[in-house]
Amino acid sequence: MKKFLLVVLLSVAILSFAKVKVTFWHAMGGGHGQTLQEIVNFFNQQHPDIEVEAIYIGNYSTLQQKLLAAAQAGGLPTISQAYSNWTAKLIYSGIVEPLNKYITDPKIGFTSAEWLDIWEPMRLNCTWDKTVYALPFNKSIYVLYVNTDALTLAGLKIPETMGELKKAAILMTEDFNGDGTIDQYGFGFRSTVDHFQVFLALNGGSVLKKDSDGKWKVTINSEESREVLQFMLDLKDKYALVQGGYLDGPFGEGKIAMFIETVASKPYVASGSAGKHGWSWAPLPVWKTQNALFAGTDVIMFSSAKDEEKKAAWEFMKFLISPDITAYWATKTGYLPVRKSATETQLWKKFVAEDPAAEVPLQQLPNGVFDPQLGVWAEIRTIVGNMVNDVLFGKKTIDEGLKWAEQEITRELQREGL
Repeated sequence: MKKFLLVVLLSVAILSFAKVKVTFWHAMGGGHGQTLQEIVNFFNQQHPDIEVEAIYIGNYSTLQQKLLAAAQAGGLPTISQAYSNWTAKLIYSGIVEPLNKYITDPKIGFTSAEWLDIWEPMRLNCTWDKTVYALPFNKSIYVLYVNTDALTLAGLKIPETMGELKKAAILMTEDFNGDGTIDQYGFGFRSTVDHFQVFLALNGGSVLKKDSDGKWKVTINSEESREVLQFMLDLKDKYALVQGGYLDGPFGEGKIAMFIETVASKPYVASGSAGKHGWSWAPLPVWKTQNALFAGTDVIMFSSAKDEEKKAAWEFMKFLISPDITAYWATKTGYLPVRKSATETQLWKKFVAEDPAAEVPLQQLPNGVFDPQLGVWAEIRTIVGNMVNDVLFGKKTIDEGLKWAEQEITRELQREGL
């Protein structure tokens, strides 16, 4: 009998100290993944009753595929990184946990001031109608990267308008050895949907727009889009290196003097340029607007988790965007701090004192814009990307490409009843 009671007491003791497990799927590899693991370890040390397990799934495409498969077959994590269009698709399945009740909870939620402390575009990007389904995490924004040595040699200042950028691209394109091959292009851009969207946002255009009645309207076949595609064609091969892959490598090697990419490229630009040439970044040049496109993911919670797991996950999600932690994440990775008050932390102030250019991306936040929060946005992106490639590489004229894209996007929206 005594032995039985001892076993019972030991079992109760073990259960009383059992940790609540939170699984977190993510796509942060390399140094970004190491920094995320440091943050997870720090959280676990401060919360002995919770164990967050950060699981690297692979790149974003792999993570999306695994999430969609788990949504069908079961086995979802407690929380995961997700782009807003993934979240929209998963919301339709009813498996994403609404966060309003956690946010407004007087004990574990945010005060009104704390909630408003998150940059407004990031809050809006996490909200569908009046329901919040995510918290922002690894957010980035596009900036202009510049080879300062090449700029000085050409006697130019950093371009502030798209007209100035085009002029600088022409003037900094060089055949240094006179062999008829361009050694340094003045500019570089990717033949992808992303760079087309960056230019389109700056030019005041859009792929889609919501009407006053809440219905989506296809707006890609516009004068703004025509101007963007013509701008890209005017520069391609003559004054701009164009490729599908990232441009930090060619920039570091001095093959291009300027390019546009998100702030997340900063560590790669810094390492690639080290010992070769100076560099800096600047706000995107103004076209018809100063609209700056956001990129990056949020963190979502799944309704399939147990109540105690959801509560523990919420603690971690709050921790992840606390001022000190989001400041640490930003200084280590190049991503944006998602809270305004993060810029008042000692860590951020020290970081900016050492590198004043770190504040440049923050200047663009009031003009930040983001992709439509649609479950079919991935399919629409593919359509736009194919159109851009077809136009750039001579398979379609500008008018043919835009008309085709308009038809295909309309068909995609109709298929979804939107």
